[in-house]
Amino acid sequence: MYTALYRKWRPKAFSDVIGQDHITETLKNEIKTGRLSHAYLFIGSRGTGKTTCARILAKAVNCPHVHEGEPCNECEICKGIDNGTVLDITEIDAASNNGVDNIRDLREEANFNPAETKYRVYIIDEVHMLSQGAFNALLKTLEEPPEHVKFILATTEAHKMPATILSRCQRFDFKRIGADDMAERLLEIADKEEIALTNEAANLIARLSDGAMRDALSIMDQCIAGGSDITTKLVSEVCGIADREYLTDTANALLTHDTAKLLQVIATLYENACDMERYCSELINFYRNIMVARTVKQPEKLIICSDEELQSICRFAETVTLPAAIVIIDTLQKTYAAIKSGVQGRTAMEMALVKLASPEMDARDESLLKRVAQLEQALGSGAALQPVAVAAPPKAEPITPPAEETAPAPEPEEPRIEEPAPADTAFEAAEEETEEIVEEPAPQESAPALASASAAPAAESAPQSLMQWPEILQEVFGKNRLAWTILNGTTAKAVGNTIVVFGTHPSIGDVLAVKINSDDVLEAANAVTGRAFTRIISQKDAGDLLGAAQEEVMEDPLEAFIQKAQEGGIEIDYK
Repeated sequence: MYTALYRKWRPKAFSDVIGQDHITETLKNEIKTGRLSHAYLFIGSRGTGKTTCARILAKAVNCPHVHEGEPCNECEICKGIDNGTVLDITEIDAASNNGVDNIRDLREEANFNPAETKYRVYIIDEVHMLSQGAFNALLKTLEEPPEHVKFILATTEAHKMPATILSRCQRFDFKRIGADDMAERLLEIADKEEIALTNEAANLIARLSDGAMRDALSIMDQCIAGGSDITTKLVSEVCGIADREYLTDTANALLTHDTAKLLQVIATLYENACDMERYCSELINFYRNIMVARTVKQPEKLIICSDEELQSICRFAETVTLPAAIVIIDTLQKTYAAIKSGVQGRTAMEMALVKLASPEMDARDESLLKRVAQLEQALGSGAALQPVAVAAPPKAEPITPPAEETAPAPEPEEPRIEEPAPADTAFEAAEEETEEIVEEPAPQESAPALASASAAPAAESAPQSLMQWPEILQEVFGKNRLAWTILNGTTAKAVGNTIVVFGTHPSIGDVLAVKINSDDVLEAANAVTGRAFTRIISQKDAGDLLGAAQEEVMEDPLEAFIQKAQEGGIEIDYK
């Protein structure tokens, strides 16, 4: 009868266990010195060797011919433990035997001396699933067991174990098996089984098994049923994952914002019965590798793949920015969670990829960072892209007009006739409209004096529109594009040596709170205006600094023009 590979090639000695040297060496030393604990707790994810090491330990403590801490695997006891005929070694699945009565039966049985071996060994798998009553029943026996009894507990979820149990066991934490070690072991088994397994396929199986050797052997066993050589294409078909070609097609379509191509790729995968959950997982891993390639100098140490695939990833890393990769991973992870929760997989993937290919549809700050990073990359590559042409804010018309335009020239064909009473009335009406804005009326000056005064710094208590704000933002564009992106479209007022920014974007205050951003904006402001601003804050953070002017986001240019003209002694005639 055929035996599954994971059962046939289960290690029978500590030396056969891969990836857990820190545990196997310790156990062998304990056996050699005879300093054995009465209770062991093996913790780790599935398929990492917990139950296997428990069986080897049970053989080693009972084998009469143990050598260097290893069981001989030749005596009747070792063979009997392997085939399950030695009754002194008991394996209990706590998932189905988790009641108080089960543990009471175990306690009563433990009082009897072993029939064939030196120690009676109890291996309790998934011990975290015992009920609270069962744990309490086990506690006393676990604390003071008979001399002829050893307990080996195994679990994947140590956080569910009571502290009273943990404190009475010698704990060993099993690590996930490294992909390189796993691929090497798969190739070794394939060679002995006379199976044609390529290196790339072994690496792919190792990556898909996520550190579990049992899962890797199960995948290879499934591939053998295909009746042909095991290649990456066969592994992809068996596991229902996307071939690397589809991943690169998806990445290229995202780079070129080709939504039609993305939908076509998903349709092809769906027709070929590709699991959308696995496809999403593979995409996440693909962009994770791109993120690593952009971050570290030697990505091959952190990326599990073939040399050819690594070169492809590095090529993509040259075109995909780090913020873009992070945004894609974040979006795909949320999509992956949605698919696992029951959302229709195809629709969820289509929505996610179309959204990623159309960044203007995403208003999140992460998406904004991605778009800014792409703009930086385009500029850094020498593309014909000028700051003014790309996104320079439109220059606002100055509120203060030139001196020669402050007084409209009289029309010779219609001489204006002075009518004191109506003029006074109009003047009083205009004065009433502006007295809420002007705290103290300026002294009467001539028009040239008015133009000169408008360029002087404002008093500490008088907020004044910062007319050079568009030019300041233009300077910021070349220094700090993230700050420029958030501040673009805003206005500003000067209050002494403080700049107050007005706008509707919710992140203005957060961006200005970062010192490097505020320093870059202040440096640009001082260079453009010739003044010495020392602080920049958002409208929401201004508090009482602006007084009544805080409620104004922008001044009416016409109203400001009339006010300044009247302050300069120019008579305004309303018609």
